[in-house]
Amino acid sequence: MNSIVTKAKMTYNRPRFTVMQYDWDVFKGPRAGEAAIDFPLTDLAGNAVSISDFRGKWLVIETGSATCSMYTKNIPRMKEVRAQHPDVEFIVVYVREAHPGERLHQHRSSGEKMDAAKTLAAKYDEDRLTLVDGLSGEFHITYGAMPNIVYVINPQGIVHYRCNWATADGLAEALADRENINTNENADMHKLKASRGLWIAVKTMWTGGFLALWDFVIALPKLAKRHKLVDDYYAEHGKFKQQPGQSQGD
Repeated sequence: MNSIVTKAKMTYNRPRFTVMQYDWDVFKGPRAGEAAIDFPLTDLAGNAVSISDFRGKWLVIETGSATCSMYTKNIPRMKEVRAQHPDVEFIVVYVREAHPGERLHQHRSSGEKMDAAKTLAAKYDEDRLTLVDGLSGEFHITYGAMPNIVYVINPQGIVHYRCNWATADGLAEALADRENINTNENADMHKLKASRGLWIAVKTMWTGGFLALWDFVIALPKLAKRHKLVDDYYAEHGKFKQQPGQSQGD
């Protein structure tokens, strides 16, 4: 594995959700067939754990937060996939709040981020190993910065599969064929929304609070536009529109 230190932007921990905090048309990070990038993370007991600690095993990494409904909707199905692959290590990396508000605000310290991560088990029945990213999102930024990414890393430390949105079906397909890397990097947003449902979305965002729900509702038209543009372009070209380092504009 390679080792890298990423300088995070000061705007990473935005206090309110906006569409422009994400580069929807680009997927940064190591691609399928490339070496995973090693990073130090922290478990809920405060111990240091690195990606390289899992070398020699198949590893599934999913990013999420207590206010990310795209992540919380996955938990029951990910349990099923995990049960079907007992030789695979499954971890959750806790990143910034997707929809912060007055009830659960954006993390202002590593302690606050750790406390938020500790709510997953009781609130959402999350039983995977949960590791916490640094306050400035060093891991998150390097691996793509989207709210709910999934990576599969093989025992040699090579990325076998990754996707901008984690889905149990996509993950199961990638794990079913471990001989050939899976290069599909985009999950169709229509299917994702259908699998989430309104109740899960509202319940999860209420963890953030009224402001989280308000910001999401206000952003819906732009969100729908962004997702459609990404899905249409990927369906036609088999890749994302922009390369890492470019910005989408408004």
